[in-house]
Amino acid sequence: MLALAASRPLADAESVSYEDLGDQTVVDAVVPAYWREVVIPSHTPSGRPIKIGPHVNDLLELIPVLASGEAVSPVHAQTARYFARPDIAFVPIRDAALAHWALVWRTASQTDLIRDFAQIVEEHGPLAL
Repeated sequence: MLALAASRPLADAESVSYEDLGDQTVVDAVVPAYWREVVIPSHTPSGRPIKIGPHVNDLLELIPVLASGEAVSPVHAQTARYFARPDIAFVPIRDAALAHWALVWRTASQTDLIRDFAQIVEEHGPLAL
């Protein structure tokens, strides 16, 4: 998903592509390099550089930057669910890679509750969000 101010022109698009990011300023987020190149690449598919803009440390710092229209940011789909606001739009990125999430825990800390929860997750997964 591309998160951006609801007032920006792309906010009404049915979907966007990573090529569209060549015309935007994208938030500089604190993420590992391997994650950045997949989710926030340095160039569009055609090779145009993507301008990296304001730096944020976490989602709570990201929200006002998005709402102000200062920059846009690719985010995972669940962000739209948990940070829904009328001044921020979430538009699908049609050429984005699917994100894969997994339930993990330290086996040294395993309890009956964790095993039961893992069993429920296994019975109902995988899910597409």
